[in-house]
Amino acid sequence: MKIYVVGNSKNRFHALDKIRTKYIIDKPKQEDNIDFLNPWYCELVGLYHLWKNCTDDIVGLEHYRRYFADSRNRLLGQNDINRILSKHDVICCLYKDRKTVFNGFKAHRFGTNDFFSLVKELPNYELGRNYLCSNNFIVFNMFICKKEIIDEYCDWFFNNITQLEFHKEYKRYVGYIAEYIFGAWLHSKKLKLYYSNYVVNK
Repeated sequence: MKIYVVGNSKNRFHALDKIRTKYIIDKPKQEDNIDFLNPWYCELVGLYHLWKNCTDDIVGLEHYRRYFADSRNRLLGQNDINRILSKHDVICCLYKDRKTVFNGFKAHRFGTNDFFSLVKELPNYELGRNYLCSNNFIVFNMFICKKEIIDEYCDWFFNNITQLEFHKEYKRYVGYIAEYIFGAWLHSKKLKLYYSNYVVNK
């Protein structure tokens, strides 16, 4: 089990346990990585490295500021995660909004055509569309799940996103798109989701 906690060398991280490791975006690496794309891809540079280089059976992604937690605001540990994943496919975070998920994306005022191009490639368009029309927003690009699930998502996402026009003038461009499309992909695969609490590291 391995959870990447993404940040840079100037960030202050929560005290980490043995299943969590810092993914420092400004630290040189020999392994396959896209860290130079961080201004546009955000925490997805950690996701890419996890996909290409990690071989653990269960993997996850958190931020230096946000971590999955239990009802007492303690970081989810290995036993917690194994217990949850015995009945669910993916641990993620949910935010209930007044706007639909898609209207939330449109508020960013960029990338609508690229977003629609990805939506059309979802494994099940109707299920993905139902999610985007709901008020239940899966946030932060954070997850914990079996490696095979995230490998399938990464293969789908990164292969599709590289075929779209890359708008370098919009910082965090791909990161924003991914945050909205990730939940649609999860729903389109009919995966059983567990909505976890999270704690913010101040």
